[in-house]
Amino acid sequence: MLLFFVLLAKVGLGGDLAAGLVVTLVASTLPIAVLVTLRALGRVDTARGVAPFLAVSPAAIFLAVSADAVIATVVAWGLAALALAARGGPSPGRLAWATLAGLLLGTSVMMSYGMPLAGVLALAVLVAAGRWWPLPVAAAAALLVALLMAAGGFAWWEALPVLRERYWDGIATDRPASYWWWGNLAALVISAGPVVGASLGAAWASRRTERVPVLLVGAAVTAVALADLSGMSKAEVERIWLPFVPWLMLGAAMLPRSWRQPALALQVVAALLVQHLLYTSW
Repeated sequence: MLLFFVLLAKVGLGGDLAAGLVVTLVASTLPIAVLVTLRALGRVDTARGVAPFLAVSPAAIFLAVSADAVIATVVAWGLAALALAARGGPSPGRLAWATLAGLLLGTSVMMSYGMPLAGVLALAVLVAAGRWWPLPVAAAAALLVALLMAAGGFAWWEALPVLRERYWDGIATDRPASYWWWGNLAALVISAGPVVGASLGAAWASRRTERVPVLLVGAAVTAVALADLSGMSKAEVERIWLPFVPWLMLGAAMLPRSWRQPALALQVVAALLVQHLLYTSW
């Protein structure tokens, strides 16, 4: 992630405003990536239903200016490429999509130590598509990213233990896990918006009829749970967990039609309250 901002500085976009505009532009494509994924998996109806909730939510506050917005977008486009690869059997075009998926998802792991959890979403995409052949291709491409970074002087597997040591030597010791198991989830609700609970409930209620979106929602819930229980996510998850937020919201497409407009209005009001009443530093 640091290299991304170094690159911006090299091309003359290193100032706060310029970098913020680039991050906002990149993050604005995240909903498109989610919609492409759903369409590739044959769920155009779900894509249409959830589109407004992807575009309007309190998460937009954090997507506009945080580095995690770039990470979330890279993950989303990696999953979209994987879904496009899994639309049929191996072919030159689909092999290219699988390779791109691996490169993007591998890059996301280099951007954030928490992004191996994006693998849960990737597996859900393959299960939803019913095809596994893209997995070894994408895995090889992701491994290539890690090996190239190692050749450049950064070995992820050597850095992770150092990160854990420094994390526990720092503020983590003053943040009790028993509080943040619940505090993290509260911060997530602030970021995703109050409708996230209804989204999860609608997904659960539709689990027998809406297999594809429910798989993706379940994968996002699993990733969040693993991150929460790891002890390595304490506070700041309103931005750190942005890669999982759009997938948690897919259940909003399954809300009763009469609920959708009020639910969207509630998301807008929540976003305004977060922006005006809470000090988020963003």
